[in-house]
Parts: sequence; structure tokens; C-alpha cells
Amino acid sequence: MTLQRLILLLLAAWPLVAGCRASYPTGSVEDTIAKICQDEYHVEVQVAKAGKTIGALIVMPDILLSDLTFSDQALNKIENVMLTTSRVTLSSQFNYDFFVITIMDAKTGIRVSFTRYIKDIRRLIMDDISRSDYFQRLLIEVESGRPVSDPAAARFDLKDQVLEDFLARQIAERIRLQFQVNLVVERLFKINGIEGVFLPAADDADRYAAPGRFQLRLSFKPQAPPFATVASPTLRENLYQLLFETAKQVIRRYEFKNFEGLAIVGPSDEALAYYESEEFSKGSMNTLMELIRSLKQKGK
Repeated sequence: MTLQRLILLLLAAWPLVAGCRASYPTGSVEDTIAKICQDEYHVEVQVAKAGKTIGALIVMPDILLSDLTFSDQALNKIENVMLTTSRVTLSSQFNYDFFVITIMDAKTGIRVSFTRYIKDIRRLIMDDISRSDYFQRLLIEVESGRPVSDPAAARFDLKDQVLEDFLARQIAERIRLQFQVNLVVERLFKINGIEGVFLPAADDADRYAAPGRFQLRLSFKPQAPPFATVASPTLRENLYQLLFETAKQVIRRYEFKNFEGLAIVGPSDEALAYYESEEFSKGSMNTLMELIRSLKQKGK
């Protein structure tokens, strides 16, 4: 089963979620989610909360098939746990900003996490965002770990999600997906990876008291020449523009304004480009495909 099928099933179920006004048992949100998953879907989950984030961990063997797609059993469990968590977190009894659904392969230790900003669910229900935009807003991350023989022994270290960190990681993930689809950019610049973070103001202990900045860190392939010698200055500038336009698209769609700018840096944090926050509100958003076509033409 493909991940796209899972998303389509979840989208089809949102009217049911939106119309559900069930009252949930008094008690902790963790117990509520775990009980519904067990009673209605026969799925055992570990549920945890951290700040305004609720999370559920599913542990099972063989979550991936030989072609690296999810097994039907794994996707069914993800679907049921995600729907349950959505139902509960949309209830007026609970007030959370994010949920994280993680599925772990007991044999390999691989973990796949799905992070959803709960306000996006409400916006979809209110027809305030499109289904394609809603799909793009789901952050999917993969990490390796240690296998476990007993699913109950798997550790679930849930971290509280905050919007600026979520946006930084989403920006980086969207860029990675663009690189996978359009290999010319990745190959031209010998890019090996990209990491998105939000850096709070260095002189302020409270990350919310003063705006910080977004940062995209590029890493390059081991045999790559110095980045300053790769392609031409114009092509490198086009690459920075591609990263900036992706960041602008995400940040503007979330209407996020409390930041100073976007820094693009190299592997050792050497400065490559910087965009002030004011530049995010100027002009129309260029499409990624337009910029990629420009890079392809100039790279010939």
C-alpha cells in the first residue's frame, strides 16, 4: 500500500472527524487515545505528551516491503491511530498544537514519524486550505534506531513541537523532495543533504521574547570541490533563490511573521546567503518548477 493511499483515506474520513462530537472519558489524553486504539482497532500504542504535543508510538515487525513501501498492515495501523489522535485532539476537552504518530520496525529499529499541526486539520475542515496543500503540510521524517525484541521495551522520547521548528524542518523536507524529483540541481551542485533549523536570538534566553532566524545548512558529497568553485556565481545565486522561494512559500502560507530572516550556510556554518524577513512579503511567489527549469537551462 502506498503512502498516497493512506493520505487519501484520511482525507475522505475528515468529514466524519469533523462531525464527531463524542464526549471522551474523563482522564488523561494518553489513556483516552490508547483505549480507543485498543478497543476500536485492536492496535496497541504507547502514548505520551510533551508540552502541547501529543504522540503515539506503534511497534511492529516488517513495516516496509522489499520495494521500501509500507506494508498494508503498517499503513492500516497508521491510519487508525492517526484518525483516533485527530478525533481526540479536535475535541474541546483537550488543547494541543501538534500530534506525532511514529511507527517503529521492531526488527530493524527504523522509525517513521508523521507530524501534524492540528490547526491545519481545522483549516481543512473549514475549507480554508486545499487538500494538496494539506498533504504537503504533513511532515514525514525517518530515523534509524535499535531493534527491540519486546515492543513494550521500545523507548518513546517525544519532544514538544513548536511552530518555528516545525516550519524549518518542513522547508528542508520540501527542498529534499524537489531534489529527489529534479536530480539536475542535486548533481550540479554536488548536494548531499539539507538541514532546516530555527535559531532563537542568541542574546535572549527566552526563545519567544525576541525573534530568531531560520537556517538552512547544506552538506556536499565527499568528493565535491569547494562550493565557491562549483558552477557560476549566477547559478549559485539561482540555487539560493530556489531555497528562498521554498521557504517563502511555507512561511507565507502559515502566516508566520515572528522571525528576523533566513540564513543559508555551508557544512561549517559558513555564510552563503541571507534574506531579511521583509523580503518574504515582497512580490509574488515564484513556483519551484520555474526556478528549477531556469537552473536546468543555465546548466546546459
